[in-house]
Order: sequence, then structure tokens, then C-alpha cells
Amino acid sequence: MAANTTAKKAAAEQTRCECSRYSVLVNLRDDNGDLAWDEELTTGCTATTARVFAPGHDAKLKSALIRWGVEGHDVTRDGDGVNTTADAETHAVKFIFANMVAAGIKRAKDKAAAKAERAAARAAKKVAAKVEPAIEVTAKVGRWERVGTVQGDTFTYTDAKGATKTTTKFQLI
Repeated sequence: MAANTTAKKAAAEQTRCECSRYSVLVNLRDDNGDLAWDEELTTGCTATTARVFAPGHDAKLKSALIRWGVEGHDVTRDGDGVNTTADAETHAVKFIFANMVAAGIKRAKDKAAAKAERAAARAAKKVAAKVEPAIEVTAKVGRWERVGTVQGDTFTYTDAKGATKTTTKFQLI
């Protein structure tokens, strides 16, 4: 029986792996903004298989589609002479991992947006610190009156033990 199965597998037609059919054309520009050359990004697959994907190559395609989707590239699928161009999520729809591609793209874009937001907040905080000089005032912190400085919405003071503390919960006197 095992010999029979092996013979059937050997007789099956070998086709190129599905992940080798996908690519992205990236325009690279020089320092002046002029088009320098086009670079084609692929999964790098050269495997042939009797199945749709070579072992593990479905994950290779999934990660490539996520990466290309985050970068906003149009993905091209070579269907043996018929090229189809669409976004990464559209190409992923025909596979079982389509929801993972969509979620991965969304997660990466949300992460990049949060990172940009944090960088903008840090830059604004640096600008505010430079522009707004520290003002020495007396404020009530809890039930104690303390002398310290106010910068933005933060009060910095020295407590009874000599430790420097900061708080956002205070009332100016």
C-alpha cells in the first residue's frame, strides 16, 4: 500500500509553489526625488510541489502579504501569464489565513500610529519645557502646604524628609 501511495505522489504533476507567484514592484528614488530604479520584492521561493504550497510556505506568503500591506504596496500575482494587481488583503481572501493578514496589517498600522503619537507627545513636552519656565509657588498637596515649581500640570516639591516629589494632584494657594 505504501508503495502505491509513493507512486501516486511521484506521478502527480509538480507545479510551482503558490507563494512564488506573488511580488511587489517598489520604486526607489535618489536624493533629488527622481526615479532611480525599480526593485521587485518576492518571497524568494523557487520550490515546486504537488500541492498548493510547499511545506511552510503558506506562512511565508502570509508574512509577506502582511509586510507589503503595511507598507501600502500593490501586490501582483502571476497566474501563469495573467498578472493580477491588488492590495494584500484582497489577494489573501482566497486563503484560510485571510483574517490573520487583515489583523496583522491593522495591528502593525495601529502600532506605527501609536509610536508616532508618542513621539509627537515627547516633542511637545520638550517644547513646553523649553517655553514654559518653572514658577515657584505654594500649593496644597493632600493636607500639607508645600513650596515648589509648576511646569504645565505637574507640581514638583521637596517633602519633609528632603526627597523631591512630583504630583499632578495639587491646589495652588
